[in-house]
Amino acid sequence: MHILYVDDSGDVGNPVETHFVLGGISVFERGIFHQITAADRCVEAFQLGPASDIELHGSPMYNGRDGVWKSIRNRPQREQMISSALATITSAASVRMFAVAIDKAAVSPEDPIKLAFEELCNRFNLFLERINNRNPKESHRGLIVMDESRHERPLQALARHFRINGGRWGHFRYLAEVPFFVDSKASRLIQLADLVAFATFRKYEYSDGRFFDPLIPRFDSDGGIIHGLVHRGGPKECFCPACHSRRAFARA
Repeated sequence: MHILYVDDSGDVGNPVETHFVLGGISVFERGIFHQITAADRCVEAFQLGPASDIELHGSPMYNGRDGVWKSIRNRPQREQMISSALATITSAASVRMFAVAIDKAAVSPEDPIKLAFEELCNRFNLFLERINNRNPKESHRGLIVMDESRHERPLQALARHFRINGGRWGHFRYLAEVPFFVDSKASRLIQLADLVAFATFRKYEYSDGRFFDPLIPRFDSDGGIIHGLVHRGGPKECFCPACHSRRAFARA
């Protein structure tokens, strides 16, 4: 089974922010222990106290607020810690990344949270379908695990709707269950998903690719097309990796 850990970045209700992002990492079940271990060792190397007490959380780390991150006055040092934590993902062979960036105004009046979630489910399902088609003797299924948030109830209801009625791209037949919601403090992989969402948000909201650009090769792709990264509502001639990849394929 492949587990997709998901978190969000950006505030749907904040008129100052343009984008809302869902981002995450998919880990094959046998790789979960190794990814957690790599992340824990990275946090231990920060020498900020017991690793189990330290939560990786993009915005507080970047801005130096909340918990231990307030004690680090040097922003470049905090930025390096974000990059170091993300590097534990990019070095793992079994990990694939997924992210959906929604331009809120461009998709209005549609709900950006629902759009992002449906896109994410679709991309994860297509990833699983591709694996199964290439390995007919195997039967891979997927499970989505998300951070507890105010979005929990509507997303569970939406997931049940998809299971019964399907989405705009059909049924997500390779997803084993509705999403499970967990406390991010208890899940190192949800924390890493938060960093992926944060890096993606920084890229689309502020054109800051410092954290995002090293992640690009790890987004799910096939045949030179990046499937795991979606940009909805962007300008017609957007040159982000997701839009450029699809446009190049269409012209081929």
